[in-house]
Amino acid sequence: MVVISAYFSGSETGMMTLNRYRLRHMAKQGNRSAKRVEKLLRKPDRLISLVLIGNNLVNILASALGTIVGMRLYGDAGVAIATGVLTFVVLVFAEVLPKTIAALYPEKVAYPSSFLLAPLQILMMPLVWLLNTITRLLMRLMGIKNGHRG
Repeated sequence: MVVISAYFSGSETGMMTLNRYRLRHMAKQGNRSAKRVEKLLRKPDRLISLVLIGNNLVNILASALGTIVGMRLYGDAGVAIATGVLTFVVLVFAEVLPKTIAALYPEKVAYPSSFLLAPLQILMMPLVWLLNTITRLLMRLMGIKNGHRG
């Protein structure tokens, strides 16, 4: 679970920190990975939603499983133990470390991760669409126009 979470965290940072000029150049040179990344980045809201859905599903599942294991091993204290251990493990190994590596080496992370993100985006499109629709509706209710920053 932690490895999958790290994949999503690193992928997001890698994609978002890529040098767009270099990406465009690599795509024009015929680099398939660069072309795939370019396509994913054309709709950043979809990409971010996909990554967040994947990451949250994996982290919530890890928490649930960790709590079950903790309770079986340590009784009621297992909840607190599992929470502490999982918080540390997820923060270090599934968030900070992969994001730091991806920020330092965005191409080395983004290009390979696009192999899985592209088909996942197609597979998860109904859920991504629903999340983005709800988000746009909430933004409208708050008086925020889509695409405008304040």
